[in-house]
Amino acid sequence: MARTIIFLNLLLWVSITMGNLPFSNSHISEVDGVKLHYRLWEPGDGLPKGNVLMVHGFSGSTFSWQQTADSLSKVGYRAVAVDVPPFGFSDRAPRQNHSVTARASLLIAFLEQEFQGTTWHLAGHSMGGGIVQAMALMEPSLFESVNFVAATLFSSIKPGSRQSPMWMSIPGLTAFAGNIAESWVINRSRIEQLLASAYGQNPTPEQVDGYLIPLQVPGTARGILHMQRFNRELTELDAKTLSIPALAIWGENDTWVSLQSRSNVLEQIPGVQLKVIEQAAHNPMETHFKEFIGIYIAFLNNL
Repeated sequence: MARTIIFLNLLLWVSITMGNLPFSNSHISEVDGVKLHYRLWEPGDGLPKGNVLMVHGFSGSTFSWQQTADSLSKVGYRAVAVDVPPFGFSDRAPRQNHSVTARASLLIAFLEQEFQGTTWHLAGHSMGGGIVQAMALMEPSLFESVNFVAATLFSSIKPGSRQSPMWMSIPGLTAFAGNIAESWVINRSRIEQLLASAYGQNPTPEQVDGYLIPLQVPGTARGILHMQRFNRELTELDAKTLSIPALAIWGENDTWVSLQSRSNVLEQIPGVQLKVIEQAAHNPMETHFKEFIGIYIAFLNNL
């Protein structure tokens, strides 16, 4: 069964590379030689009242945001969710710079290439929260607001290399470890366990599939290991200098990126509004969607 699923996902990835996309609203953009998969939800009638870019967390994809995107489009917003390499259906090419500021630069270039002359509201979950924080600090004129959802926020970033474990520099070892991880770690049972922990409740079969299928695209595990090796920060950033309206939404029972672990950073961000969803864990936009979308739309409407 496991080999069958891996084979089917290999066929899916081959199909994508040949131009057949995984969703009816899928698009591929090539930015600075990097292929990005994104999904676009246009509002039903008339011009959009605003544009929202959503960035997923570690091991997530556009699936993490599809409920939010669908609801935003129904109330008049253009919604875009993007897969951050090496996740979802975006590039798995080795030696990409996976630092926060490099990813932020890539997504800024993506917006400027595909949606020229527009400004954006940003929303980022977990790992994606740090990316949208960097985007808002790097190019504030492009963005109208930012929403941090259980986000890996930073106090400051300085340019230069991060340290990686010595074993990761051994030739061939990253590829070997990646092959092992794809065979033994990225499987249905393991993903179901991880989602149960992140959700704070048992996931549905559809939710497990939503995370598992993109993770089983060939090269994902090796790409994750490469993240530790290639992550040179590009520029200096400071949380205190954020100049656009900010919202932070946290789950009360988040043990993955706890509110306590980021409270010091939140105190540094000027004017940030904090909302805590009771009984929610790390993925409130999925597990407590009604509460989450009510908070977010109210925030957007009051800007």
